This record gives sequence, structure tokens and C-alpha cells, in this order.
Amino acid sequence: MQQENDELRETLAKKQELNESLRSDLAILQTKFDTLTIQKADLEARVEQTVTENTALRQQIASAPQSDPVFLTGEINRLTKALENKTKDFDYLAARYQDASASASESVAEVAQLKEETEGLRRRLEMDVKAVTWEGERKALRERIQELEDRCKLLEDNLQRAQKSAEEA
Repeated sequence: MQQENDELRETLAKKQELNESLRSDLAILQTKFDTLTIQKADLEARVEQTVTENTALRQQIASAPQSDPVFLTGEINRLTKALENKTKDFDYLAARYQDASASASESVAEVAQLKEETEGLRRRLEMDVKAVTWEGERKALRERIQELEDRCKLLEDNLQRAQKSAEEA
């Protein structure tokens, strides 16, 4: 019985250690998820700014003075170059946004899985603790039954001796 209790305590300790490890992993993933969420918000703001700047540049190109051809040529070249740069920036930001979004989705799934696994282990741990408690109670009850059976046998023996003594007397 003692060996079973020791084994159950050892199992309980291991499961508690695993539970703590999973909580630590969950905290790390939550931190990573929070960081990715912040990065995603930053990238969204930069994308919005780039789109706004692109729109402004296109409006400038459309409303450029049409009277001076030299000015118009220079302005078109400048705005075209600025538009190309902003388009490249936009493409880069869109790719980073996609990466951050995908990474955040993966982190959300992993966090959910770890929470589920932690909850399952917590339920198993509670069941194991109950099993250890029940085992101890069962042992105590068995000992009490044995004690009562021994006492009953002793009383029966005393009764038989008393009856023999009464018959002999």
C-alpha cells in the first residue's frame, strides 16, 4: 500500500511539474502573440500612411500645371520616382503584414491548444489527487474492518470459553 501511495505521489509530482512547464510555455507564447499583435498594428498604420501618400502623389500628378512643359516633365519624373518608391514600400509592408498576420494566427492556435492541454492535465491531476485520497481512506477502512473482525473473533472465543466454563460448573 505504501508503495502505491509513493508511486501516486511521484506521478502527482510529475504531473504538477508538467503543468508548470505548460504554463510557462503558455506565458511565453502569450508574450510572443502580444508582440506580434503590436507589430501587426504598426504595419497596418504604415500601410495606411503609404496608401495615403500614394493617393496624394497621384492627385499631385493629376493636378500639375499644364502650362510649363519643362516643369511638367521634371514634376512627372519626380512624382513617378516617388510613386515607385512608395509602391515598393507598400509591397514590402504588405508582405510584412501577411507574415505578421500568419504568425499571429499560428500563435493563437498554439495558445488555444496549450490552454486546452493545460486544462486536460489540470482535470487529470484533480482526478489523481482524488484517487490518492480514496486509496488512503480505503486502506484505513480495511484496517478498521480487520480490527473489528479480530475483536469479534476474540469475543466469540471468550463466549465459547464462558459457555464451556458454565457447562463444566
